[in-house]
Amino acid sequence: MTDQIAGAEGAPLARPELHTVLLELERELDADPAEVFDLLVPQLAPADGHTKFAVYPHCLTAVMQGDWWYRGEYRVSAAPRGARVSYTVVNVAQEQHEGGNLISKSTVAAAPDAFARRLDALEDSLR
Repeated sequence: MTDQIAGAEGAPLARPELHTVLLELERELDADPAEVFDLLVPQLAPADGHTKFAVYPHCLTAVMQGDWWYRGEYRVSAAPRGARVSYTVVNVAQEQHEGGNLISKSTVAAAPDAFARRLDALEDSLR
């Protein structure tokens, strides 16, 4: 499978030099990492028309970049139980970077619950 990029410009695999990791979450699933990634990607694809989105199957990574500060990275890797899914929220604001750290608080606060719901649904679809 080749890298698939959706959206106007896609979201680059590499973070910009100026960035701040705001939150990292992870959970293990009892499933094959490639299968988990294939089920996860359709759940992530934005429908808003302005969020940049890119899928990098060679490293089981999907990246969303929207608004002026937000970057979300989902990675799937091998783990003792099968697959580890990680989600990282990153402030990538190049101007007013500290403002991105402040405005991100509600997104960061909501992320653990949203991540848990997403992976619960993914586990249900694996059964």
